[in-house]
Amino acid sequence: MTVEPEDPPFHFEIWQGPGRSFGDEPKAIYYVENHNGQCSYGELALDFQIAATALLETYRSEQLGNWMAPVAHMIRQTLELRMKALLSSILARDPAVDKKPLGQHDLLRLWGVAYTWLQANGFPIDRDARLSPTLHLISAYDAIDPSGDLFRFGMSRKTAFKKQKSYDRVGINYKVMAQEFADADGLFCHWDAAVFRLTMAEEHGWTMDPYFEVDDFPKVEHPPASDLCGVTTAGTRSEECGSH
Repeated sequence: MTVEPEDPPFHFEIWQGPGRSFGDEPKAIYYVENHNGQCSYGELALDFQIAATALLETYRSEQLGNWMAPVAHMIRQTLELRMKALLSSILARDPAVDKKPLGQHDLLRLWGVAYTWLQANGFPIDRDARLSPTLHLISAYDAIDPSGDLFRFGMSRKTAFKKQKSYDRVGINYKVMAQEFADADGLFCHWDAAVFRLTMAEEHGWTMDPYFEVDDFPKVEHPPASDLCGVTTAGTRSEECGSH
């Protein structure tokens, strides 16, 4: 176990205030222990979603092509955090579920574990009209940036056309991206809430949740069995898509 310094620089405790090592000069960034509850994947996902949506709109209005990597990264990060929030809610109900994807950046694996559990436990996610565009966006990111390093570092460990992948080869269709991102974010939020609120209802002995309606989502008449690129709703990859 690492021993923490008693008075670390750029840190302070809210009741004791800054120590000597904090100094008197203004800080660009600092850490304060406020004794609030620990934040969750869902809270951080919301922060990234707000920032990503604003940045995507500015990207469209200003037509700044060199913003593509930050925009694509923030959207991917939001999707990853949303799915980790969903998987965390599932694990709170069922500790036997595979938790390894929480420590990884594989979007399809995160989706596959969460979706399989939702379907097996009677959650009607296949009726959600946002499912198809969500799968389309996840499969695109899985094909282009499966390891989550392309937009963070500019160059990926993965290759395409016998060359190391470079972020400047990637393009964004604003209209499609904005809609699919909104659909995916809404889908993950709803089904995360559905799992979390069911747990809360059981803890409080509610027969009906007074604040959440699980059936309140856009529906399709005929649920899709699969999506483009051979990626099924369960998040498995076909031979046409290859494996990572």
